[in-house]
Amino acid sequence: MAPLFLLYDYTFRPAGTGSKQEALALAHRTGVVCADEYLLVPDPYPSVDAWSRARVEHTRERLAECDPQLPTVLVNHFPLVRDPTYVLRYPEFAQWCGTENTADWHRRFRAAAVVYGHLHIPRTTWYDGVRFEEVSIGYPREWRRWNGPRSIPRQILPEPDRHD
Repeated sequence: MAPLFLLYDYTFRPAGTGSKQEALALAHRTGVVCADEYLLVPDPYPSVDAWSRARVEHTRERLAECDPQLPTVLVNHFPLVRDPTYVLRYPEFAQWCGTENTADWHRRFRAAAVVYGHLHIPRTTWYDGVRFEEVSIGYPREWRRWNGPRSIPRQILPEPDRHD
């Protein structure tokens, strides 16, 4: 079980933007700006993306020290791959949802499962044969969709029966 404590670095940018600055400008124009832009202080780092790079490097080094014969369960607040963000109602929000620097970690670090939250879209998806569990409970106002919080707690191991 590997808790990752990783951030976002604005690399999950909306289509048509080629830089952090362009992505942020689009978010401001459309009125879809994460509260982190106003509330998250990256000290002692100069920026959130610098903080994210430092966390990614530290965590990559730690995971590389794990026994290569053992599978892992990678747990992070944000998704490790961009794909789950493609269903967001507001694509501008994806830039606050992870980093492209972890896109291959589920394969590289032998994940039996990847567990994350943040998107408030609880579901199970599969990427490269690896199960990704979005386990957020969400806000009570979001529960109306399902008449209460969905499937809590979620079984991670042993892997539940797959219902395709």
